[in-house]
Amino acid sequence: MLLFIEGYPYTLDYKVRENLKIKDILEGIVSFPKIEKIQSFDYVGYCYSKKAKDVVFFLPKVILTGDIDKDNQADTIFGASPLEIIDFEGQYTKEKFTEEGCKEYKDFLSNLSIWIYRTISVYQKNHNDNILESREHQKESSGRKQKHNTLLDVIIALRDFNRNNQDYFTFIAKNMHSGQNKIQWTKTITHSQAIIQKGKPFYISPINKKKVVNFDEELLIIYFSILNYIRQTHGFSFRINIQYPLINPDKLQRLYIGKNMGCRKLKQLKYKYFSDKALHIWDLCYAFFDREYKIAMNQFETDYLLTKDFAHIFEVMIDTLVGGNDKRNLPKELLEQKDGKLVDHMFIGHGLIEQSDLTEELTYYIGDSKYYKRTKNDTIHLGDNSIYKQYTYAKNVIQWNMNLFLDGDSKGQPQLRDTLTEGYNPIPNFFISARIPNKRNGGEKFLSFDEGKLNSQENGIQLNRQYENRLFDRDTLLLCHYDVNFLFIVSLYGRDNKSQQSKWRAYVRDEFRTRIQATLNTLYDFHIIQPRKGMDCYQYIKDNFHLLNGKLYRPRANSNYLIVALMKEENKDFWNKLKIRTEVIENEIKDNKSLLNSLQSHFHISPSFSLDTDIFVPQIEAIGTLTPALKQKKNILTGFVRKTDDDFETFVHHQAIFHTMEKIPSVNLMNIEYFLPMVAGAIDGYYKVEKVYFYFPKDNEIPNLKLKLSTYISLGDEKAQIYGIKMKPGELISEKDMKELYGINETS
Repeated sequence: MLLFIEGYPYTLDYKVRENLKIKDILEGIVSFPKIEKIQSFDYVGYCYSKKAKDVVFFLPKVILTGDIDKDNQADTIFGASPLEIIDFEGQYTKEKFTEEGCKEYKDFLSNLSIWIYRTISVYQKNHNDNILESREHQKESSGRKQKHNTLLDVIIALRDFNRNNQDYFTFIAKNMHSGQNKIQWTKTITHSQAIIQKGKPFYISPINKKKVVNFDEELLIIYFSILNYIRQTHGFSFRINIQYPLINPDKLQRLYIGKNMGCRKLKQLKYKYFSDKALHIWDLCYAFFDREYKIAMNQFETDYLLTKDFAHIFEVMIDTLVGGNDKRNLPKELLEQKDGKLVDHMFIGHGLIEQSDLTEELTYYIGDSKYYKRTKNDTIHLGDNSIYKQYTYAKNVIQWNMNLFLDGDSKGQPQLRDTLTEGYNPIPNFFISARIPNKRNGGEKFLSFDEGKLNSQENGIQLNRQYENRLFDRDTLLLCHYDVNFLFIVSLYGRDNKSQQSKWRAYVRDEFRTRIQATLNTLYDFHIIQPRKGMDCYQYIKDNFHLLNGKLYRPRANSNYLIVALMKEENKDFWNKLKIRTEVIENEIKDNKSLLNSLQSHFHISPSFSLDTDIFVPQIEAIGTLTPALKQKKNILTGFVRKTDDDFETFVHHQAIFHTMEKIPSVNLMNIEYFLPMVAGAIDGYYKVEKVYFYFPKDNEIPNLKLKLSTYISLGDEKAQIYGIKMKPGELISEKDMKELYGINETS
């Protein structure tokens, strides 16, 4: 096995093996400049070198651990130079990676090479694009054509069969050797001379039952000899627990491969096997000998599966594992934005402030994957362009969402802006990058392909804002940076197991929310405020809009409480890290105290709390309302909502956004400020009307009246049945009239 690292500058004349330079190894695979003696290769993947007669892997650049060789100031892999480990079976590699604490590196690099190949293969299966370079071969086997894309496919198939069928091998071995060493006493007594000692006969040479030639064993000897040959020749890790007299690798190379004895021997044995597993082993062995013989005879074209854009494949991996199929259900305008920007990852999930399954109370999660080489401090440096591009993603999403709701067409999307406070639901915005845990911070999970934990990048928080201390402002954008184990990602994607992928997707999405909430808890104090009884809290919010803007948010539509977020005093150092000046922090904290004192006059204020799965709203007896006080004028339009109407369910659950009246009422439409719906014969609340306009249905010249509704205002916990009593649709009534209608049921 020969190993190269993507993007590493190699000296082309560097001697890897006797009379074999880098340029010789890669001849016919990559193109070389005529003059330059140093070249980096942008490939990731697998190929077979005719000159080296060995498999070659180009590993991703993230394998470089960030450590620097002090002598030449070059990147290293666990302290070893990429030049020194090109020859995976070379003396230096054997010495370096068998040291105490380093012996696991060799197996790791072998496994990683295979996982990278599998990852690219899965990508190739699911995507038909031009970023891959590949050549496929086909072999004949057991009367049918069976495709193996590369020699490596054959090697992987051999390895996987060994891993997954240990019980089968044990079963065969037990059957073969059962009774093999039992003494045949009749023949022993008849044909052997006994020695009498202390009156008892002893037989020096007892006759055992003869072992019958077992063709299963013969096939398994060939199979495990192949595994042993691959292990010693190409450096792959195989576990061989069966104690068979294996064919020497030199003999296997000279006779079974060089003289094609392997294929001929298998053809002689083929008729003896009937079980599916035995036939599968035969197929695998034949494919290997056939491929290796053609290589030895120079009948084998160079096979390969390479990509020059592994960064794109990494992006697809993250999108598959984090986003799933969610992007397919998102409007195209969100992903392919009008300014030409293409969003890497996006999905809709629970909001950061309060957990709710209602669509309008959810939020967008926007992510960008970064396939970067680590620095010597095991970090990734994000350029300004990447950071501001991510901010722009979020700004474009917010504006698109606003246009959607202003136009009266929600399309089942989250509603980011609260109409009462004009606060915005924060958008989780994040980077996710690849890393391979080193020994210092990897712990027990060092070099593990099974560790899928999300890790926060140190100092990986960015903040963009137009105003200080306004979390719920549309221009306050928090950007977090997380790491994920690259080994886990390639193995999870390479397995192509949808169930395992779905399980990790649920985990990582929950982690995104939890970790971003933890960041917000570090930066802000959160309070729940509820209106005091008898106070016009609605008007207070409107009168103090400039003071409260960006600091208040109503997380649930029509709820009777608000959330206030204020810069946390005890975490000044954290704010300093976000480049907020100390004097600004002190002024904002001082203003926070004044703001809380002002809110105290109209609201009950809870102690500060931390964002969690959900929030707890204190139970208060003397509670007021957030609804605007009504004037005693006829500004409430009445209407029917029948069970057969399309919007019936939305009115039942107090979530209506629109209402259409086929018959335009004979009232002054300019006076309509509220709408009182009689839902299936009952009333229990009314809506604020944002807009009144005419609507022409298709193929109908007679217009309908359409109401755009906003805040729902409850009249009580019970429904008042008033059908056929006093209320008629299409009338304008006053607040007093409406309460009398509702009181009919209360006093009856």
